[in-house]
Amino acid sequence: MQNKTEFLQLVREAGEQIMEIYSQDFEVNIKDDDSPLTQADMASHHCLVNGLAKLTPDIPVLSEESDEAVKKERLAWNRYWLIDPLDGTKEFIKKNGEFTVNLALIENGQATFGVVFAPALDVIYWGRVGEGAWTQQGENDAVSISVA
Repeated sequence: MQNKTEFLQLVREAGEQIMEIYSQDFEVNIKDDDSPLTQADMASHHCLVNGLAKLTPDIPVLSEESDEAVKKERLAWNRYWLIDPLDGTKEFIKKNGEFTVNLALIENGQATFGVVFAPALDVIYWGRVGEGAWTQQGENDAVSISVA
């Protein structure tokens, strides 16, 4: 897998697209499952899917916003990217800043690398199995984190 920096940058880019829309008036649509969908969900989705296709063309992507065919295909995948391009759409709509961009590499049913970015707070978390976990606020240095 590539250097984690490329994936962190990609997630930050998706967050930047979300924040551009966050600062404007935007339309809210309702999906078939009665959950909300905004232009920000789709902008982040496209940013992540396209970026991952460039970084890791051999690894398929499953997004919350993927069509049903992809969701069924993933049952046969041993390795794939799992993304939630805008986790907390209801909070995004309320404009309370409590939403994230989520990215995980799933290998044989286990998350082996993951990133969670809260763009309104400019806080990012990431971890890789066997290496540890970190957080970074804005441009500050990354800090190692662990569970007590």
